[in-house]
Amino acid sequence: MKNKFICFAVNTLKQAEETIQESNKNNIKPIIFIKYYIIKGFGVDWIKALQLLLASSFPQNSFKLYVDANTDYGLSIELINIKINYIKLRCNDKIIKKINQIAKKNRVLLNPSFNIIDLSNIKDINRKISAI
Repeated sequence: MKNKFICFAVNTLKQAEETIQESNKNNIKPIIFIKYYIIKGFGVDWIKALQLLLASSFPQNSFKLYVDANTDYGLSIELINIKINYIKLRCNDKIIKKINQIAKKNRVLLNPSFNIIDLSNIKDINRKISAI
C-alpha cells in the first residue's frame, strides 16, 4: 500500500512525535504544520531544534515540515535557507516570484495546497489519526 500525505497542525514537540508515530502505523506520511504565531514567538531557532529532534527520533523520510510565514518575507527566506519542506507565504505576485526562485534552488515548495487537520487541541491524537 502506498503512503499518503496528510497535513496535521500541532503546537508542541510531544504532539508532533505522537502524530508521526501514529501516522507511520497507519501508512500515512505526515506533514507537520506549524502556525505563524508559534514561529513569531519562538523564532527560527525553535524550528531548527524541532527539526533536529524529530530527525533524531524518526527516519529522515518519515515526515515533512510545513511552516506558515504569513506575510513575513525575511522569515520565509530564513525558512528556505534551513530547507523546510513547505512554506505558506502571503504576498503579491512580484515578491512571490522572487522568493520562489530562491525556494527552487533549495528544493522548497511555496504555497502548496494541503487540507490541514488541526490536532493542536485534541487530547487523543491516536484515535483521531486512526479514524482517518
